[in-house]
Amino acid sequence: QMAIGLRMQATPLQMALVSAAVGQGGLAAPRLLLALDGREAAVSKPQPLGVRLDRVRAGMKGVVDSGTAASAFSGPQLARVRVGLSGKTGTAPTISEGGRDLSTVWFTGWLEPGTLPNQPRRLAFAAFISHSEATGGGHAAPVVAAVLASMERARQ
Repeated sequence: QMAIGLRMQATPLQMALVSAAVGQGGLAAPRLLLALDGREAAVSKPQPLGVRLDRVRAGMKGVVDSGTAASAFSGPQLARVRVGLSGKTGTAPTISEGGRDLSTVWFTGWLEPGTLPNQPRRLAFAAFISHSEATGGGHAAPVVAAVLASMERARQ
């Protein structure tokens, strides 16, 4: 589990589900596999959240465009990805070890459908790193950026 703030804990899957809910405006079950044993995975309809999300979405878009994750996604190879990407960084101080302050850092968000070639669905994600000397924008967001850049290259 990762620390979110100072007293809350969540798994990366739970944070990806939070991002999915904000991105699509409703709760949905995770879809970990597209198919298993030749059978398509069941798809459930999202249950509406019943709250306004426009400001949250705008804030998460701003994190990628000009906020704490902007430098991780600033390269020209990620220009197409950046257009459909929204996210949130986090840094939770956890321990001091040998004179170093260590944190749990994370980046969670979603990629809008069609951002990558042959990507018909919204893709929610979460990455976290424990015992980091950096921030979520400095350590976890670059990990996601590397994964998305490799997906962009693989689908061209």
